Amino acid sequence: MNLLTRFFVRLREARRGQTMTEYVLIIAAVAVAGYTAYVSLEGGIDGLIKSVTSTLSGA
Repeated sequence: MNLLTRFFVRLREARRGQTMTEYVLIIAAVAVAGYTAYVSLEGGIDGLIKSVTSTLSGA
């Protein structure tokens, strides 16, 4: 068997690369979900912080 052919056969049968790709896709999905949540909640959190700050300044 040719060296290059054996390399591609072993590469195709390897599961470690497939698992790493799955982990990267999961991490990317979590990052997108976190960013989306941050953007959608940004205004509410900012208003809450301003409210707490004004209440503490008035006390």
